[in-house]
Amino acid sequence: MADIVWYIVFTDEDVGPHWLHRVLKKGFFHCYCFRKIGDYIYYANPTTSNIDSRVYEKVAIEDLVSEIKKFPNSNILEFKYPFDINNKMFNIWNLAPTCVNIVKMFLGVSVRAQTPYQLYKQLLAKGAQTL
Repeated sequence: MADIVWYIVFTDEDVGPHWLHRVLKKGFFHCYCFRKIGDYIYYANPTTSNIDSRVYEKVAIEDLVSEIKKFPNSNILEFKYPFDINNKMFNIWNLAPTCVNIVKMFLGVSVRAQTPYQLYKQLLAKGAQTL
């Protein structure tokens, strides 16, 4: 199975004040992901009410990454992982529709992370690269 390359963004940006921020690490209040598919970039940003899905045409990954890096406290990982449709990822902790759990489902990775910072650290341990 071929590797799929995902880009995961960890940020404070785009999130209003929330009581949970008191226990989350600065720069890791929220996460979302995107990937290149042919001439398109698929972008998925889980919010409290929906998944903001977008498709960008003829945009270079490098341009999108440099735009995101302009926001303070934004960290980006490049993660190559062999997606397997038959992967049995059920985990009781993944039932809550948080940004972390939804991003893990997009990536097709089974890790125990429950906060954006935990996901960041566990993806680095699985070979993700910082951009």
